[in-house]
Amino acid sequence: MQVVREKPLAERVYGTALRRLLGAGAILGVVIFVALLPAFVLSPKLSLQLLWFLFIPLAPMFLLAAPNAWVSLCPVSSLQTAAKHFGWMGAARLSPTLTRRLQLTGWVMMFLGIPSRHVVFNTNGPALFAAAGAVTLLVLCIGFVSLALSGWCMGACPIRPVEVIYGQFALDKNRPVKCGGCDACVTSCVRLQPENGDKELGLSKLTSILAQAFPGFVASYFLLDLTGLCNAERAFFRSDVPPPASLLAHAALVYGVMALGALFSFLVFHSLGRLGVTSATRFKAVAIAAYCCYYLGVAPEITMAWSLPENAAWALLCLPATVLAFVLFAPKLRVATTG
Repeated sequence: MQVVREKPLAERVYGTALRRLLGAGAILGVVIFVALLPAFVLSPKLSLQLLWFLFIPLAPMFLLAAPNAWVSLCPVSSLQTAAKHFGWMGAARLSPTLTRRLQLTGWVMMFLGIPSRHVVFNTNGPALFAAAGAVTLLVLCIGFVSLALSGWCMGACPIRPVEVIYGQFALDKNRPVKCGGCDACVTSCVRLQPENGDKELGLSKLTSILAQAFPGFVASYFLLDLTGLCNAERAFFRSDVPPPASLLAHAALVYGVMALGALFSFLVFHSLGRLGVTSATRFKAVAIAAYCCYYLGVAPEITMAWSLPENAAWALLCLPATVLAFVLFAPKLRVATTG
Protein backbone atom coordinates (compact mmCIF):
# COMPACT_ATOMS: atom_id res chain seq x y z
CA MET A 1 0.00 0.00 0.00
CA GLN A 2 1.35 3.41 -0.95
CA VAL A 3 2.18 5.53 2.08
CA VAL A 4 0.87 9.08 2.28
CA ARG A 5 4.35 10.61 2.08
CA GLU A 6 4.75 9.19 -1.45
CA LYS A 7 1.36 10.35 -2.71
CA PRO A 8 1.01 13.38 -4.96
CA LEU A 9 -0.03 16.48 -3.06
CA ALA A 10 -3.48 16.46 -4.66
CA GLU A 11 -4.16 13.01 -3.19
CA ARG A 12 -3.02 13.78 0.35
CA VAL A 13 -6.50 13.95 1.86
CA TYR A 14 -7.99 12.27 4.91
CA GLY A 15 -10.21 9.24 4.49
CA THR A 16 -13.97 9.61 4.88
CA ALA A 17 -14.15 8.33 8.47
CA LEU A 18 -11.26 10.45 9.72
CA ARG A 19 -12.54 13.48 7.83
CA ARG A 20 -15.89 13.14 9.59
CA LEU A 21 -14.16 12.71 12.95
CA LEU A 22 -12.07 15.83 12.41
CA GLY A 23 -15.15 17.70 11.25
CA ALA A 24 -16.97 16.76 14.44
CA GLY A 25 -13.90 17.77 16.44
CA ALA A 26 -13.85 21.14 14.69
CA ILE A 27 -17.50 21.75 15.63
CA LEU A 28 -16.76 20.77 19.21
CA GLY A 29 -13.78 23.12 19.22
CA VAL A 30 -15.94 26.04 18.12
CA VAL A 31 -18.53 25.19 20.78
CA ILE A 32 -15.86 25.10 23.51
CA PHE A 33 -14.29 28.34 22.23
CA VAL A 34 -17.62 30.18 22.17
CA ALA A 35 -18.54 28.82 25.62
CA LEU A 36 -15.23 29.94 27.08
CA LEU A 37 -15.66 33.56 25.97
CA PRO A 38 -18.36 34.54 28.48
CA ALA A 39 -16.83 32.17 31.05
CA PHE A 40 -13.70 34.34 31.10
CA VAL A 41 -15.88 37.01 32.73
CA LEU A 42 -18.40 34.92 34.65
CA SER A 43 -16.02 32.26 36.00
CA PRO A 44 -12.47 33.47 35.33
CA LYS A 45 -10.55 31.07 37.53
CA LEU A 46 -12.06 27.86 36.13
CA SER A 47 -12.10 29.06 32.53
CA LEU A 48 -8.46 30.19 32.71
CA GLN A 49 -7.49 26.87 34.27
CA LEU A 50 -9.18 25.01 31.45
CA LEU A 51 -7.67 27.14 28.72
CA TRP A 52 -4.07 27.58 29.83
CA PHE A 53 -3.56 24.42 31.88
CA LEU A 54 -5.62 21.82 30.00
CA PHE A 55 -6.48 22.74 26.41
CA ILE A 56 -3.38 24.72 25.39
CA PRO A 57 -0.87 22.13 26.72
CA LEU A 58 -2.34 19.62 24.27
CA ALA A 59 -1.53 21.82 21.28
CA PRO A 60 2.28 21.33 20.93
CA MET A 61 1.81 17.55 20.70
CA PHE A 62 -0.60 18.04 17.80
CA LEU A 63 1.65 20.63 16.19
CA LEU A 64 4.65 18.30 16.39
CA ALA A 65 3.03 15.12 15.06
CA ALA A 66 0.05 16.33 13.05
CA PRO A 67 -0.02 20.11 12.43
CA ASN A 68 -2.58 19.75 9.65
CA ALA A 69 -4.90 17.87 11.98
CA TRP A 70 -4.52 20.79 14.37
CA VAL A 71 -5.49 23.22 11.60
CA SER A 72 -8.48 20.99 10.87
CA LEU A 73 -9.60 21.24 14.52
CA CYS A 74 -8.60 24.83 15.32
CA PRO A 75 -11.75 26.82 16.23
CA VAL A 76 -10.26 30.09 15.00
CA SER A 77 -9.56 28.68 11.53
CA SER A 78 -13.10 27.25 11.58
CA LEU A 79 -14.45 30.73 12.22
CA GLN A 80 -12.29 32.14 9.44
CA THR A 81 -13.70 29.66 6.91
CA ALA A 82 -17.30 30.01 8.14
CA ALA A 83 -18.15 32.50 5.39
CA LYS A 84 -16.94 30.11 2.69
CA HIS A 85 -18.73 27.20 4.36
CA PHE A 86 -22.03 29.06 4.10
CA GLY A 87 -21.52 29.91 0.44
CA TRP A 88 -19.71 33.27 0.41
CA MET A 89 -17.48 33.40 -2.67
CA GLY A 90 -16.47 37.08 -2.68
CA ALA A 91 -13.09 36.68 -0.99
CA ALA A 92 -9.95 37.87 -2.78
CA ARG A 93 -6.54 36.27 -3.18
CA LEU A 94 -3.92 38.30 -1.31
CA SER A 95 -0.64 39.17 -2.97
CA PRO A 96 2.47 37.20 -1.94
CA THR A 97 4.02 40.42 -0.61
CA LEU A 98 1.04 41.16 1.64
CA THR A 99 0.93 37.56 2.82
CA ARG A 100 4.60 37.67 3.75
CA ARG A 101 4.10 40.90 5.67
CA LEU A 102 1.17 39.40 7.54
CA GLN A 103 3.28 36.35 8.40
CA LEU A 104 6.03 38.56 9.80
CA THR A 105 3.32 40.34 11.80
CA GLY A 106 2.38 36.95 13.25
CA TRP A 107 5.95 36.39 14.39
CA VAL A 108 6.03 39.79 16.09
CA MET A 109 2.67 39.19 17.76
CA MET A 110 3.86 35.83 19.05
CA PHE A 111 6.97 37.32 20.65
CA LEU A 112 4.96 40.15 22.16
CA GLY A 113 1.96 38.03 23.10
CA ILE A 114 3.53 35.12 24.99
CA PRO A 115 5.07 37.31 27.73
CA SER A 116 1.74 39.12 28.07
CA ARG A 117 0.32 35.90 29.48
CA HIS A 118 2.44 36.38 32.61
CA VAL A 119 1.51 40.05 32.76
CA VAL A 120 -2.23 39.92 32.08
CA PHE A 121 -3.89 37.05 30.28
CA ASN A 122 -3.11 34.09 32.56
CA THR A 123 -4.91 35.76 35.46
CA ASN A 124 -7.31 38.36 34.05
CA GLY A 125 -10.44 36.80 32.58
CA PRO A 126 -12.15 40.02 31.41
CA ALA A 127 -8.96 41.15 29.63
CA LEU A 128 -8.71 37.80 27.87
CA PHE A 129 -12.39 38.03 26.94
CA ALA A 130 -11.80 41.42 25.33
CA ALA A 131 -8.73 40.20 23.42
CA ALA A 132 -10.33 36.92 22.30
CA GLY A 133 -13.52 38.73 21.32
CA ALA A 134 -11.56 41.21 19.21
CA VAL A 135 -9.67 38.37 17.49
CA THR A 136 -12.96 36.55 16.82
CA LEU A 137 -14.50 39.59 15.14
CA LEU A 138 -11.30 40.23 13.17
CA VAL A 139 -11.10 36.63 11.96
CA LEU A 140 -14.78 36.59 10.92
CA CYS A 141 -14.20 39.75 8.89
CA ILE A 142 -11.02 38.34 7.33
CA GLY A 143 -13.05 35.33 6.21
CA PHE A 144 -15.18 37.62 4.04
CA VAL A 145 -12.31 39.48 2.37
CA SER A 146 -9.46 36.95 2.00
CA LEU A 147 -9.48 33.60 0.26
CA ALA A 148 -9.70 30.38 2.30
CA LEU A 149 -7.06 30.35 5.09
CA SER A 150 -5.09 33.35 3.85
CA GLY A 151 -4.98 36.57 5.83
CA TRP A 152 -5.08 35.02 9.30
CA CYS A 153 -4.45 31.28 9.53
CA MET A 154 -1.79 31.40 6.82
CA GLY A 155 -0.91 35.00 7.61
CA ALA A 156 -1.01 36.98 10.84
CA CYS A 157 -1.92 34.19 13.28
CA PRO A 158 0.63 34.28 16.15
CA ILE A 159 0.36 30.49 16.52
CA ARG A 160 1.38 29.88 12.90
CA PRO A 161 5.14 30.37 13.55
CA VAL A 162 4.95 27.61 16.17
CA GLU A 163 3.15 25.39 13.65
CA VAL A 164 5.97 25.95 11.17
CA ILE A 165 8.70 25.21 13.75
CA TYR A 166 7.11 22.04 15.14
CA GLY A 167 5.65 20.89 11.82
CA GLN A 168 9.09 19.92 10.52
CA PHE A 169 8.55 16.54 12.23
CA ALA A 170 4.99 16.03 10.97
CA LEU A 171 4.02 12.39 10.57
CA ASP A 172 0.62 13.33 9.18
CA LYS A 173 1.15 14.40 5.55
CA ASN A 174 -2.51 14.90 4.68
CA ARG A 175 -3.84 18.34 3.89
CA PRO A 176 -6.15 19.96 6.47
CA VAL A 177 -9.82 19.10 6.09
CA LYS A 178 -10.45 22.80 5.38
CA CYS A 179 -8.08 22.49 2.41
CA GLY A 180 -9.63 19.34 0.95
CA GLY A 181 -10.12 21.26 -2.28
CA CYS A 182 -7.04 23.49 -2.33
CA ASP A 183 -7.86 27.09 -3.31
CA ALA A 184 -4.18 28.03 -3.72
CA CYS A 185 -4.93 30.84 -1.26
CA VAL A 186 -1.22 31.55 -0.72
CA THR A 187 1.93 30.78 -2.63
CA SER A 188 4.44 28.39 -1.06
CA CYS A 189 1.97 26.92 1.42
CA VAL A 190 3.52 25.11 4.37
CA ARG A 191 0.22 23.30 4.92
CA LEU A 192 0.91 21.23 1.79
CA GLN A 193 4.27 20.01 3.07
CA PRO A 194 4.72 20.88 6.77
CA GLU A 195 7.91 18.83 6.88
CA ASN A 196 9.52 21.53 4.72
CA GLY A 197 8.99 24.22 7.34
CA ASP A 198 12.74 24.77 7.58
CA LYS A 199 12.63 26.38 4.13
CA GLU A 200 10.19 29.03 5.36
CA LEU A 201 12.16 29.56 8.56
CA GLY A 202 15.25 30.29 6.50
CA LEU A 203 13.41 32.39 3.93
CA SER A 204 14.49 35.67 5.54
CA LYS A 205 17.17 36.70 8.01
CA LEU A 206 14.52 37.91 10.45
CA THR A 207 12.54 34.66 10.60
CA SER A 208 15.78 32.70 10.92
CA ILE A 209 16.84 34.84 13.90
CA LEU A 210 13.43 34.62 15.57
CA ALA A 211 13.21 30.85 15.08
CA GLN A 212 16.62 30.31 16.66
CA ALA A 213 15.61 32.59 19.54
CA PHE A 214 12.43 30.63 20.22
CA PRO A 215 13.69 27.82 22.54
CA GLY A 216 15.33 30.26 24.96
CA PHE A 217 12.26 32.46 24.79
CA VAL A 218 10.09 29.50 25.86
CA ALA A 219 12.55 28.36 28.54
CA SER A 220 12.78 31.81 30.11
CA TYR A 221 8.98 32.07 30.24
CA PHE A 222 8.86 29.09 32.59
CA LEU A 223 12.08 29.94 34.43
CA LEU A 224 10.31 33.09 35.63
CA ASP A 225 7.93 30.81 37.51
CA LEU A 226 10.40 28.15 38.57
CA THR A 227 12.79 30.73 40.05
CA GLY A 228 10.02 32.64 41.82
CA LEU A 229 10.61 35.83 39.86
CA CYS A 230 7.02 35.69 38.62
CA ASN A 231 4.33 34.70 41.12
CA ALA A 232 1.32 36.20 39.32
CA GLU A 233 -0.28 32.83 38.52
CA ARG A 234 0.44 31.37 41.95
CA ALA A 235 -1.08 34.42 43.62
CA PHE A 236 -4.20 34.06 41.46
CA PHE A 237 -4.78 30.30 41.65
CA ARG A 238 -3.48 29.51 45.14
CA SER A 239 -3.41 32.88 46.94
CA ASP A 240 -0.43 31.79 49.05
CA VAL A 241 1.86 34.54 47.73
CA PRO A 242 1.16 38.25 47.14
CA PRO A 243 0.46 39.44 43.58
CA PRO A 244 2.96 41.74 41.83
CA ALA A 245 3.02 45.14 43.52
CA SER A 246 3.57 47.08 40.30
CA LEU A 247 2.17 45.97 36.95
CA LEU A 248 4.69 48.09 35.06
CA ALA A 249 7.68 46.71 36.96
CA HIS A 250 6.30 43.19 36.56
CA ALA A 251 5.92 43.67 32.80
CA ALA A 252 9.45 45.05 32.51
CA LEU A 253 10.83 42.04 34.40
CA VAL A 254 8.93 39.51 32.29
CA TYR A 255 9.78 41.05 28.92
CA GLY A 256 13.36 41.71 29.96
CA VAL A 257 14.08 38.16 31.16
CA MET A 258 12.42 36.63 28.11
CA ALA A 259 14.37 38.93 25.79
CA LEU A 260 17.60 37.75 27.42
CA GLY A 261 16.50 34.12 27.05
CA ALA A 262 15.75 34.69 23.37
CA LEU A 263 19.13 36.35 22.83
CA PHE A 264 20.99 33.50 24.54
CA SER A 265 19.14 30.94 22.45
CA PHE A 266 19.91 32.75 19.20
CA LEU A 267 23.61 32.97 20.08
CA VAL A 268 23.75 29.23 20.82
CA PHE A 269 22.09 28.15 17.57
CA HIS A 270 23.90 30.80 15.53
CA SER A 271 27.19 29.49 16.91
CA LEU A 272 26.23 26.01 15.76
CA GLY A 273 25.79 27.44 12.29
CA ARG A 274 29.23 29.01 12.44
CA LEU A 275 30.56 25.56 13.34
CA GLY A 276 29.09 24.09 10.16
CA VAL A 277 25.74 22.73 11.33
CA THR A 278 23.26 23.13 8.50
CA SER A 279 20.21 25.35 8.88
CA ALA A 280 17.88 22.39 8.37
CA THR A 281 19.50 20.54 11.27
CA ARG A 282 19.50 23.64 13.46
CA PHE A 283 15.82 24.33 12.85
CA LYS A 284 14.93 20.77 13.77
CA ALA A 285 17.01 21.12 16.94
CA VAL A 286 15.13 24.36 17.62
CA ALA A 287 11.82 22.47 17.46
CA ILE A 288 12.98 19.69 19.80
CA ALA A 289 14.52 22.13 22.29
CA ALA A 290 11.43 24.35 22.36
CA TYR A 291 9.10 21.36 22.74
CA CYS A 292 11.13 19.95 25.66
CA CYS A 293 11.40 23.36 27.35
CA TYR A 294 7.65 23.85 27.04
CA TYR A 295 6.62 20.59 28.68
CA LEU A 296 9.33 20.65 31.34
CA GLY A 297 8.04 24.10 32.26
CA VAL A 298 4.30 23.67 31.88
CA ALA A 299 4.03 20.43 33.87
CA PRO A 300 4.81 22.17 37.22
CA GLU A 301 2.45 25.00 36.24
CA ILE A 302 -0.37 22.50 35.68
CA THR A 303 0.21 20.95 39.10
CA MET A 304 0.16 24.42 40.64
CA ALA A 305 -3.01 25.57 38.86
CA TRP A 306 -4.97 22.43 39.69
CA SER A 307 -3.43 22.00 43.20
CA LEU A 308 -2.02 18.59 42.31
CA PRO A 309 0.85 16.92 44.20
CA GLU A 310 4.18 18.26 42.99
CA ASN A 311 5.40 14.81 41.93
CA ALA A 312 2.43 14.62 39.54
CA ALA A 313 4.44 16.81 37.15
CA TRP A 314 6.59 13.81 36.23
CA ALA A 315 3.54 11.75 35.36
CA LEU A 316 2.26 14.58 33.18
CA LEU A 317 5.47 14.40 31.13
CA CYS A 318 4.83 10.81 30.02
CA LEU A 319 2.45 11.66 27.17
CA PRO A 320 4.49 14.46 25.53
CA ALA A 321 7.66 12.37 25.92
CA THR A 322 5.94 9.45 24.18
CA VAL A 323 4.78 11.69 21.34
CA LEU A 324 8.29 13.09 20.90
CA ALA A 325 9.84 9.61 20.86
CA PHE A 326 7.26 8.40 18.35
CA VAL A 327 7.83 11.38 16.07
CA LEU A 328 11.61 10.94 16.18
CA PHE A 329 11.82 7.18 15.82
CA ALA A 330 8.71 6.04 13.94
CA PRO A 331 10.02 7.19 10.52
CA LYS A 332 13.31 5.35 11.11
CA LEU A 333 11.48 2.18 12.15
CA ARG A 334 9.30 2.41 9.03
CA VAL A 335 12.36 2.76 6.81
CA ALA A 336 14.05 -0.16 8.56
CA THR A 337 11.03 -2.46 8.15
CA THR A 338 10.41 -1.53 4.49
CA GLY A 339 14.04 -1.30 3.42
